[in-house]
Amino acid sequence: MAPNAPSPVASHAPKLASIEAARAIAALAVVLMHATHLMRVPQFSGHVALGGLFDFGYVGVDFFFVLSGFIITFVHHAELGRGAARWPGYLWKRFVRVFPIYWMVLAMTAGPSILSRLLTGRTPVSELGSDDIPGTLLLWIGGNLPEYVGVAWSLQYEVLFYLSFCVLLWHLRGGLALYGLWAVLVTAQSLGALPGELPWHLGDPHCLQFLMGVTTGLLARRVTLPLIRRQGLWVGAAFVAAVLYERLGPQGAHAFGGRIALGLASALVLATLVAMERRRAVRVPAVLAQLGAVSYSLYLAHCLLINIVLALLAKAGVYRALPEVATFAIAVVLAVAGGWLIGRCLELPVVAWLRRRTAPRAVPVPATTA
Repeated sequence: MAPNAPSPVASHAPKLASIEAARAIAALAVVLMHATHLMRVPQFSGHVALGGLFDFGYVGVDFFFVLSGFIITFVHHAELGRGAARWPGYLWKRFVRVFPIYWMVLAMTAGPSILSRLLTGRTPVSELGSDDIPGTLLLWIGGNLPEYVGVAWSLQYEVLFYLSFCVLLWHLRGGLALYGLWAVLVTAQSLGALPGELPWHLGDPHCLQFLMGVTTGLLARRVTLPLIRRQGLWVGAAFVAAVLYERLGPQGAHAFGGRIALGLASALVLATLVAMERRRAVRVPAVLAQLGAVSYSLYLAHCLLINIVLALLAKAGVYRALPEVATFAIAVVLAVAGGWLIGRCLELPVVAWLRRRTAPRAVPVPATTA
């Protein structure tokens, strides 16, 4: 262990600003990709803007899945294996973190459509059938994809992951054994070695990415992670290589091999950032750290905000008068600003208020934002 470095198993740990910044960069990648694609509808540009320059932006979601496993393991490490008594407090924290702001953005997105239908005497929620309610309102992965908030499909996986984590809280060794079996089954299904598919998307490669994050979180809390000279540069290059392999590799985009490459590269990024933070606090631009703290709001609301900006530009008659890159930049900047405001004015205050009012007494955990 480096001199004066905090113990990796200490009950308290400094807030990892570098990981907040990485979270912000991942969210921005998704925003950039969606901004170019939202401009392709006929009433706007009619094609993907900027020649699809940011089509790789979906890798931010792959990073989020690894980060999810890392964060909950890192934050709840002291509670692992403490029994089912830990479930209520843990599940409440996860509920407060995910659902209130999701329901707010869902209302913002669906509200105008519902109101318009009511005012014109039509069925208020024609898009939402009974089969859509579990997936849309409760983010249940066993049902249909969520309506209205398109990016909420990833939240269905997050809810699945958070529920699965209860096994580690209940019994650490047993939970790790089940997680190991899970990883084997995901690999087997991806390679066609299972007769069918696992239920609830348990065989999706995104599940392996979450498990990689859990593994990284355990290592970060239990051992001193290695750090070599210029490791940050090498890891950055490895992540870029993983993105290129996922996009251009022999299996094609969104294939098992690419997902694994992205998961491993993301885990390596997180491990490196933790190792760097253990030795000396990593300086990151304050704006990135602040944006990382509200990246969930930005992720949820950016498509709605981009569409609003583009529609206003079109209605004002300046959309086609501006260069495409200028329209794109305006939409992205205003969407990011709007997401930041939603996070600062709605998400963070609501989460803090709910946790103060109802959170049970718990073992102290690191201050890293979960």
